[in-house]
This record gives sequence, structure tokens and C-alpha cells, in this order.
Amino acid sequence: MRKIFIVFISFVSSFSALSQEKLGMANSNYSSVNSIFLNPSSSVDSRTLLQFNLIGANIYMMNNLVYMPKFRVWMDKSSDLQDPKLNTSGPFKKFLYSKTEINGPTLVVSNREIGYGFFIRGRVEASVNNIPVELTNLLLEQKIDTVTNIDIDIKNTRISQMAWVEYGVNFGKMYFKHGNKMITVGGNAKYLTGINIAYGNVFRLNAEVNDTKLDIANLRAKIRYNEPGWNTGKGIGVDFGITYKKTLKYLENYYANSPKSNCKYIDYKYKIGISILDLGAIRFTQNTFKGDVSGSTLITDFKHTDLDSVIRSDFNVTQQKNQPIMACLPTAFSAQADFNLGHHFYFNASAVQCLTTSRIIGVQRTNLLSAAIRYERRNFEVAIPLTLHRYIYPQLGFAFRFRTFVLGLDNVLPLVVKSNTYGASVYFNLGISIFKNPACKASKPRYNAPKKNYEGYTFLNLKDKPKRTVTGDGKGEAPGGSGTTKGKKSSKKKGKKKGIFKSRRSKKL
Repeated sequence: MRKIFIVFISFVSSFSALSQEKLGMANSNYSSVNSIFLNPSSSVDSRTLLQFNLIGANIYMMNNLVYMPKFRVWMDKSSDLQDPKLNTSGPFKKFLYSKTEINGPTLVVSNREIGYGFFIRGRVEASVNNIPVELTNLLLEQKIDTVTNIDIDIKNTRISQMAWVEYGVNFGKMYFKHGNKMITVGGNAKYLTGINIAYGNVFRLNAEVNDTKLDIANLRAKIRYNEPGWNTGKGIGVDFGITYKKTLKYLENYYANSPKSNCKYIDYKYKIGISILDLGAIRFTQNTFKGDVSGSTLITDFKHTDLDSVIRSDFNVTQQKNQPIMACLPTAFSAQADFNLGHHFYFNASAVQCLTTSRIIGVQRTNLLSAAIRYERRNFEVAIPLTLHRYIYPQLGFAFRFRTFVLGLDNVLPLVVKSNTYGASVYFNLGISIFKNPACKASKPRYNAPKKNYEGYTFLNLKDKPKRTVTGDGKGEAPGGSGTTKGKKSSKKKGKKKGIFKSRRSKKL
């Protein structure tokens, strides 16, 4: 059983071991196709007029049960690569979490006082939570034949996996701007196509194992699943976000990426945002199965007993087929704070807190806390985030952007040093961007100074101050004055002292 379990976990890790929230780029001022999924209001005042994502992926895996010992991507010899090992020590219950996203066409436009766009992406999330350390030791480390006096106490041990595709639109607006303060609000509305749901939860299991006897004092569990298939479920989801900015200049005449404000952005001293993510559900209706088990029993010789038949005969079992299953999205609350350090450097702190419980059918988002330093310019950006998965397990990441191309890792250590590796991640985006409004690139018309005729003389009205001009015979007169100047030499000399002059024959009125 141990070998089978290790192989299973390793397979899941290799398939879906890839990022969580793209924390390296989720707070970027130039990557709106990533930032709208952490806070939808970020589309309003993006420093990119238009950004279109062609393709992208966001994949992540983290656990505290299986690890690669002293692993590094660039191993010196293939023989240095060791088999995965189990971590059965520690006070914390074991978990496994994986997430895979495929980002399709995504468009975000930020102009004047609004932001809008659309997106298509496919998502798969899976997790195993609250695995007791005692049960892990029993199943993976000890031989069943030698077990004596083992107490099992399980509460809310949950396995869940769900896959779906979402088609969404984004819209945001400047709700308030006055002085150097701005408030923007935004949201994503999503139509969901369900592919599959698999959910199982052991709410309570109290049992005692003594030699060949298995005494189950209390068992309550349920299972919900359907056969995978396209459009086996339908649903809706929404995201909400709000951002407050304290800017470095006044905002009364500011319009993002607009000729009305010369397409100049106004930087901020700091910004603070909050958001509600993935509020919604999917209703699966095709090829579904529901099962509930409760009761107690005593099995005298569980080594030679068909447990499935015992459960059906000794426990209260209910089964339903082709009945609708409502599955909740991984709803979460997020908070972000971004501080301008000057010279294009920014410091960001982000938190994500799951709002769904283990008793709710569906998938759960994992909790995290992140701090990141980044350097951003229009065409280039680099960020280094430090993330605490479940507020406990640290991961050091790295991400960079060249125009619209983004590549990042949530755990960069396996690329640098040998270490016990419990997770891996990678994310990327490829697309096109228009950073500046083409209306702001039009060449400015040349300034032609207006001319005025004054008593037979022509004057240039430069800087609202008329200048002396002379006629072809060298005579001239200052406007509003009397008298003439004689000779070209003296006229030129005086003209030099007073500034620019132009010699031409005047036209009489």
C-alpha cells in the first residue's frame, strides 16, 4: 500500500505540480491580464491601454506528505536523483493541494475612467485535507499484521477535485477622485461550464484496532461525484474588488491613457485593495452519484473480511443516481497593499483567506500570505515574492515580464540549491500590448507666429511682444513711436540689441 500511495502522489504532483495566484505579477501595473484575477478593479487605472493574452498557463502543487530529498533541477548526475520519500513526522495534519489553469484569449482595456475586457480560462483544482498523522503512520509505515491497540480519530478528512471552464467579462470604474485620492471599483462576471466533480468527506471516524479486531464506534461519511464529460454542469460566478490610491499629484484632470491628460499616468504613494474571489457554484446534472454512510459495528477478523459488504449490511447507506449536485467554487477573501519605494521599485503584501469549509461540496482555496519586491518599467519588470503557503510553509519565487511575455515560479530554490522539495510551480503568459494611446502620438502642429500690419510696417507677434522690422531701404519705426532710423548699419545694430528682426518690404494698407 505504501508504494502504491507514493506512486499515486508522485503522479499527481508531476501532472499538476505547477502557480497559485501568480503573486509575482498579480499586482503589476502593466500586466492587467493577470491582475484582474486577484482584484478586478485593477483594470481601471492600468498603465497599459490595451493588453491581449493569446495563451497562458498557471500550475501549482504543494504538500507536506511527499518530498524529493536534496532535489535540484540541474543535477550533476542522473544517479543523484533519489526516489520520493514520505514525511510522517511533525505536529501538522497532512495535506495535498494542486491547481492547474489554462488561460485562453483575454482582453483588458483601460481608458479614461473605466476598464473593461473579457477572458476565457479552464481550471482544475484538487486537494486532500486533514489527514491525521496517526492514520498516515498506520497506512504507510506499519504492517497491518503487527498492529495492536491503535486508536483512530478522524474529523473532516476531505478529498475534493473539480474541473470547469469559465467565460467572463470584466468591468471597472473610477468611483471617486479628488485631490490626491482615488477609489476604483470593479468586478468579473463568469458563466461556468462544468466538467466533473469528485468529493468525499469522512466527517467522523472513531475506531480501535486490536490485533484482528476492528471496533468502529462511530462512522459518518458522504461521497459525491459524476463521470467526467463536457458540459455536465452549469453555473455562474462573480468576483468583486475595490482599490484606494493615494497619489503623488492631484487628480482632478486625470484620465487614464487618454489625450485629455496627455496619456501621462500619475504614480501613487501607496494603494490598498480588497476583493472577494470565486463567489458562485456549479450545478452538475449528468451521470451523478450521491452516497451517505453512518453507523457502528464490530468486525472480529477484518483481515479476511469483505469491508464493502460489511458496510452495506451493518451501516445505514443511502445512494442516489442522476440527482443534481451543487458544487461551490473556491471562494476566498483577498487583501493587497502596494507601496511605492521610488525609482520604479515597489513593495507589495498580499493575503488570501479561504471562505468555504470542509463540509461544503466543492473545492477549497488554500490560505497564503505573500510579500514581494518588484522593479517595473513599461517594457521590463522583475519581482521576487516570498510566500507562506497556509501561513506556515515558505516558498521563494521569481518572475519577470518583457512587454506582455511573463514567466514566473513560486518556488525557485530547486533551480539554485539542493533541498527537500515539497512543491513546484510555473506560470507564463504570451500576448500583445499597446501601452500608449495612438491618439497621443500625433505630431504637434508647428507654431506660426501671427503677423500684424502697423502703419506700413510688418511686425512679428512673438511671445506677445512686437519686434522692430525694417523695410528694404533700411528705414523703420517702432510701433507706437515716432521717428525713423537711418542706414542699414545702425538699424541692424539696434535690431540686434532688441532681439530678432526680419527685413522685408512691407505692404501698404
